[in-house]
Amino acid sequence: MSWISAITTVSQWILLYPVTFLIYYGYRLLRLLATPLVKLGQFTFHCTLLPFNLVLKFEAFLTFVLAAILTGASLGLLLYYTSSFVVEILNQSLGLTYPLPRHTQAHTIKEPKSNALERGYSPLNEYLAGSGRQIRKSGLLSSTILEEEESNQDSNGDDIYD
Repeated sequence: MSWISAITTVSQWILLYPVTFLIYYGYRLLRLLATPLVKLGQFTFHCTLLPFNLVLKFEAFLTFVLAAILTGASLGLLLYYTSSFVVEILNQSLGLTYPLPRHTQAHTIKEPKSNALERGYSPLNEYLAGSGRQIRKSGLLSSTILEEEESNQDSNGDDIYD
């Protein structure tokens, strides 16, 4: 039996050693030929990740800026909606309501602009509309400031301090 084990061992060395030798040196040759391609791939990968590496250098600053932007936007929106809600509530509690604009129908004719001024909500609108007409009619003379003369007389012409 020792002869059989010796023959199998020698035959394995004779048959397997050259195959192992060919596989090993074939692998070395392929590795040598593939090295430039591997290095080119690594360089491309490194260049692709370079912007992310630059961003990582400013990670703390960018985190601070992002937190500031999110905080400012959220507090700004909160302030806007809170203030508009408070204004709405105060207007309702004081009885101030604004009439909703009426939608004109297609078959109705729009009124001229002069009628729109007459339909104003308060007497102030009529006053402003009247003053606008005067400025247009008289030009620059209506915009001059007239100073009152000081006098010690009442409307009848009598002296007040006598």
